[in-house]
Amino acid sequence: MYYIWEAMVILLTGVCLIRIAGKKTVAQMSGLEVITILAIASTTGHAISEQGLLKTILALCSLVALLMLVQYLAIKFNFVKRLMIGKATSVIQDGEIIFNNLKKLRISVDQLEARLRENGISSVKDVKTASIEITGQFGYELMNHAKTVTVGDLEKNIEQLQTAILQQISTMEQKETVQIQSTTPIRPDSLE
Repeated sequence: MYYIWEAMVILLTGVCLIRIAGKKTVAQMSGLEVITILAIASTTGHAISEQGLLKTILALCSLVALLMLVQYLAIKFNFVKRLMIGKATSVIQDGEIIFNNLKKLRISVDQLEARLRENGISSVKDVKTASIEITGQFGYELMNHAKTVTVGDLEKNIEQLQTAILQQISTMEQKETVQIQSTTPIRPDSLE
């Protein structure tokens, strides 16, 4: 019976520590965070069968504390961020694939094109920049000709068109006024 209570305490401790570590899903985690979560799971599994309750809780707390320390240092120091967390790697620049970076990432052109299609992009030429983020997700920015039009864009364009039309109408009215004034004959009695 003691074994069941110990397992429940370890499970609750693990849940609390994962909540403290952050709310990211596995797809959004950096390599360091995934390794920490796996270490927590492994430690929890071994602890239930072999270790004492206090040792297990201390081991789990130290893993999360180490993770939080590295995350804090990564915010403060860029070299820690590059070393422990990594950085995004560009794979497309100005519509051209960066083949050397694909090789470094061990991603084939077919896999890159599949990621483009998953995001509704039919051509590499439509992509201004694209990168594989530290989480493994695909980030991109489209070229201007391939971007979708938003309501804000339409409103801005309509406002610019309205302003241009009003300016043209005003210019035309001024020209008509000048023409009318120049074609009006001068009466001799008005000269006196």
